[in-house]
Amino acid sequence: MKNQSTANKPKLHIVGHGAIGLLLAYYLRLCFDITLIVRNKKKHNETVIFTDHNNSLCQFTVNTVTSDEVEHIEQLIIPTKSHQVDTVLDSLKDKLCTTSTVILCHNGMPNLELIQQKLAKQQVFFLTTSMAALKRADFAVEHTGFGASFIGALNANSQKTQTIECLLNALPNITTEQNISALLWQKLIINIAINPLTAVHQVKNGALVSPQYASDIFGLVNEAVFIANKEDVEISLSAALESTYRVMRATSQNYSSMNRDVYKQQQTEIDSICGYIHKKGAEYCYPTPFNSRFLTLIQGDIP
Repeated sequence: MKNQSTANKPKLHIVGHGAIGLLLAYYLRLCFDITLIVRNKKKHNETVIFTDHNNSLCQFTVNTVTSDEVEHIEQLIIPTKSHQVDTVLDSLKDKLCTTSTVILCHNGMPNLELIQQKLAKQQVFFLTTSMAALKRADFAVEHTGFGASFIGALNANSQKTQTIECLLNALPNITTEQNISALLWQKLIINIAINPLTAVHQVKNGALVSPQYASDIFGLVNEAVFIANKEDVEISLSAALESTYRVMRATSQNYSSMNRDVYKQQQTEIDSICGYIHKKGAEYCYPTPFNSRFLTLIQGDIP
């Protein structure tokens, strides 16, 4: 039988048990009764081993279910790879109701048309975070870096729900962002500056502050800022570079997700990062040699 404190908590479903998903579970465990939606499960709950930035250990228990076992979802966080969002929504959309709150959290530019189509009635938000985490085992995660987090509404239905209030109280250094376009572009530019370079050179984020990477970072960010301005998003090159270097330093000991994907020979999110700039550059007849080159490198498994 569940204890009283757990029984009184609202239920929160988190898709998967990736590094960011487990990190969010740690911070939100006091506010919610957390269930992880997993592909395969061995038992009805799992013990998560969390290591904080001071190397202190914390263990907590979460429920686990497969998507077929889920009956109803009120609060949902999808901290998956960008290319997995479509499949996740297809498997869970019938479990959502019109009052459900859905929070997306992934690298790259989200497919807004897809989201509007599949989540037209729900309250949908996008969470970006510069916090860093590294998985040590299936249900073991280490918090390797602090950084700012922002959350903003993706559709007109979305208002500040109880779920969002809990996030704002539980996560460190998080604020709301009314300008969703600016929020998405700021995150995209940071992804563009960090992910492909750390993947190609197989280095941690902090290594990128070295002068040897400066010209590539400048080129990647400069192209992205140009496209952002063409999309009526006001971001200056100097501000974009400042924020990317700040994140590099704040997460200096972390491996980017793309670094790990390439290392493990898994599919990356390059299509929604450099690929997005490459596509938009073609639309505006604007050459994007830096983003196009890294798109080709990552897609070609970096020979």
